[in-house]
Amino acid sequence: MSQVSSTETPRDALATLRIRRTEIAPRPSLIWRFLRLIMVLTAIAAIVGGGILVGQKQGWIPASSQLLTMPEAMRARPEVRTATVSAEKGRSADALVVATGFLESRRQAMIGARAPGRIQELKVEEGTVVSTAEILAVLEHDDLDASLTAVKATAERARSELGEQDIEIEQAQRELKRAERLLAAKSMNEAEYETARYRYQSAAARKLSLEAAVHLADARVMEAERLRENMFIRAPFDGTVISKDAEVGESILPGGMGEASGRGSVVTIADLEHLEVDSDVKEDYINRVVVGQSAEVAVDAVPGERFQGRVRKIIPMGDRARATIKVKVEVLNADGRLFPNMSSTVYFLPERQPSDNSESERTRIFCPEKAVVKDEAGFYVFVVGSDSRVKKLVVTIADTKDGRTEISSGLSGGEQVIVSPSADLREGTLVKTSQ
Repeated sequence: MSQVSSTETPRDALATLRIRRTEIAPRPSLIWRFLRLIMVLTAIAAIVGGGILVGQKQGWIPASSQLLTMPEAMRARPEVRTATVSAEKGRSADALVVATGFLESRRQAMIGARAPGRIQELKVEEGTVVSTAEILAVLEHDDLDASLTAVKATAERARSELGEQDIEIEQAQRELKRAERLLAAKSMNEAEYETARYRYQSAAARKLSLEAAVHLADARVMEAERLRENMFIRAPFDGTVISKDAEVGESILPGGMGEASGRGSVVTIADLEHLEVDSDVKEDYINRVVVGQSAEVAVDAVPGERFQGRVRKIIPMGDRARATIKVKVEVLNADGRLFPNMSSTVYFLPERQPSDNSESERTRIFCPEKAVVKDEAGFYVFVVGSDSRVKKLVVTIADTKDGRTEISSGLSGGEQVIVSPSADLREGTLVKTSQ
């Protein structure tokens, strides 16, 4: 703005005023800047990713580069179901049916009391071998001891009174005989004779009453003894204590439902000499199993050994949800290494042929049928390694029976194969396993 001279009028000065205008460029909006940033990052990622792929293809960058493993470690691992490849010898390799189950004792019981009470003494621990009628625990019974002493004393008094009555009867009988002689000699009148006769009859009748009192007293003694005997918890059969369910000082109630109402049992005993497998056989294969059929039992806790078995019972009831039938297989040569609730596998064997002089010692490899995958190149399985990565192994199969496939080559036994692998599963994938 120019200054006003002294010769100019205010009107002239106002007419000479000018405003200098400068053009200002508009600033981009926040949304536009955000979109531009995304486009730049996308372009950078595409350039870097393309360079990595070209480098891997040309061999400049290894596939196990740190740049590639970091995103994989951050991703969630897919969960797969695995099974162990088995190496088998002998007749179990020719099994008609294979079923899984758990060992159980043919006789197993939770031993409680027949009367309520508080535990005074426990005579056994876990692992104690007991015989029939052996005392396992004792409940407090001082009051019952006192009652038993009282009823025994009552019974003794009743017997004493019965003995006194025998003497009185003998005396009344002699007096009656003397009265009969005197009456015959006319030395006693009828009234005196009747008095002697009535006395004898009364003494004899009283004896009957006292004998009944003795029987009643004996019955009360037996009742008191039985009540006292209920305070002693005994083993119902030969077995081994596998669980101690109560301690000294705890209350026991017949049919107790826990700590609120008192313990229902003191110990649990099982007959470990007679074990059997409670197995589930698929309905499709139950026609291959008969009572008395030979079997071999493999116990997971005793690897590499087969126990001899025999089908004891087929339960005539199916499981609708699982489509299985319960089959009880007794273990014929059970030893101290076997316990109830151990997981087991039962191999139901075919009838031995007369030409079978000895069992084959050749090791045969088996895996689940659903673990074997076939493509244009042949058969293969996916194996989960110790690093939880999937590895693809080519195998040669021999025969498939009862859901098991015999492997001629490619596996040696003990591998963890993936059962029913998904179509998008690839070698090298990190997975999470479940049995």
